[in-house]
Amino acid sequence: MTDVLIAGAGPVGLTLACELARNGVSFRIIDKSREPSKLSKALGIHARSLEMLERMGTIEPFLKQGLKVHGMQAWLGSEKQLLNIRFDDLDSPYPFILDLPQSETEQILIEHLAQFGVQIERQVELVHFSQTEDIVTATLRHADHEEEATEVKWLVGCDGAHSSVRHLLNLPFEGAVYPENFILADVRVSWELPENEMHLFIHEEGLLAAFPYGNNRYRLMAEVNTPLQSEKVPDPTLEEFQHIVDVRGPRGTRISDPVWLAGFRSHLRHVKETRHGKVFLAGDASHIHSPAGGQGMNTGMQDAFNLAWKLALVARGSAAESLLQTYSLERLPVAHSVLKMTDTMIKMITTKNRITQKLRNQLAPFLSSREVVQKRIRNQISEIAINYRNSPIVQEHRSFIQHLQPHHIHAGDRAPDVQTLIGPNKTEQRLFEILRGTRHALLIVASDSKLTELRLEALDRWKNEIDLYLIMTEHHEQSSHHGCTIILDPAHQLHKRYDIGPDSLVLIRPDGYIGYLSDSINFDQLQQYLDPLFTVKLGV
Repeated sequence: MTDVLIAGAGPVGLTLACELARNGVSFRIIDKSREPSKLSKALGIHARSLEMLERMGTIEPFLKQGLKVHGMQAWLGSEKQLLNIRFDDLDSPYPFILDLPQSETEQILIEHLAQFGVQIERQVELVHFSQTEDIVTATLRHADHEEEATEVKWLVGCDGAHSSVRHLLNLPFEGAVYPENFILADVRVSWELPENEMHLFIHEEGLLAAFPYGNNRYRLMAEVNTPLQSEKVPDPTLEEFQHIVDVRGPRGTRISDPVWLAGFRSHLRHVKETRHGKVFLAGDASHIHSPAGGQGMNTGMQDAFNLAWKLALVARGSAAESLLQTYSLERLPVAHSVLKMTDTMIKMITTKNRITQKLRNQLAPFLSSREVVQKRIRNQISEIAINYRNSPIVQEHRSFIQHLQPHHIHAGDRAPDVQTLIGPNKTEQRLFEILRGTRHALLIVASDSKLTELRLEALDRWKNEIDLYLIMTEHHEQSSHHGCTIILDPAHQLHKRYDIGPDSLVLIRPDGYIGYLSDSINFDQLQQYLDPLFTVKLGV
């Protein structure tokens, strides 16, 4: 029996498929479209997603094809700067937003998936399914209208805002539609502004936003001031868009060579639960919001990344199925947080309230000039601020004082990268470059005096599930020690980045988040954490 059926071959479904393939999980991926979309759709890939793509082993073509965007500027009219957010100081190997048309994102992931010998089954539609405690029975309709019944262990709906999986579950998609109408244009833009920055022009007639994606091409989005509040916003002409640019944008700006002109309205919607028995929802199938924040595709791909390693553990019998419940427990709060952030953003930008406008226009330049505000904004936009500190499958043992420090590293946080480590090949490497496997990684940070006391044989039972790394500060001739790969940290960079002492344990999950963090090397405590994770029901 096939383990997983993935409905939808957009970026979310492809991310899940690539990770399941990398983990050796059997699956099918179907899509009702004849071919991949040729539209640019979502553009921005944020730092956290780029870190994810590095771990997946497919970062290079993205960096080669995408445009690195280093800042975001908001203007009151076209001349007074309201906001200037810089990404260069982002705490990531990728301190930028990578703008790349979604069509190219999908193509890179399709080619990566093909390396595992997997092809997408196109013109195949999910028309019905039923489930028991053990299996999902799905009915698939092929291009010739023939229907096929197939049995799988799990079904994952990655089929977008109009998800068939969500509809077949009869789930309400709670939320609302924004009152504003928008139009977009993918065009060539001629102006004097730098191409490696995003620009927002806030005008009394409405918003004009410009998102670059290379070769002087931009995604332009504009709020349309019209009394018509229909479900379908008419597609604009190039001439109509040029008029808006003339009024709201920099003087002398010209647009040409359109490849996409469309009208749309933004929605803010979500489901209450992303797991229903053996069926899961990910990405736009479970949450949608304004494209102005550029978070939708990123959040969806990380939904898939979170779910993939859990499905892999359960599929190969290494964890109880109750582990899968933590997908909702971890990702739903993230979706709600992103929805709240984008909702606040779009309302502040498009507000027609004179008092709110005045407060925004006066406070934004002052606040955004403060580094603490800059850091908070860029961490939220890049999604590296996302954490699972309240998850039932993270745990830490730290001093009381450190535990109370919210800005220190905690279990459930994204594992930060570390520079200038000496890897097993005796060359300088980053931590992210070393930890590209599909398993949990345990970092044993041990002083020389502690090394002789370690009972590393206590970890033998976990060697099939966990990659073991011994972090040392002084030169060591061997590349391994009792099954542990040795990493040298002569400058104590890992200690500093993780706020840990000379003898500590850090367990990094396959999705790059810290599952376990301890200020002492206590393998008995670690075992109490690992036993429920891998072998017993979690009780959630």
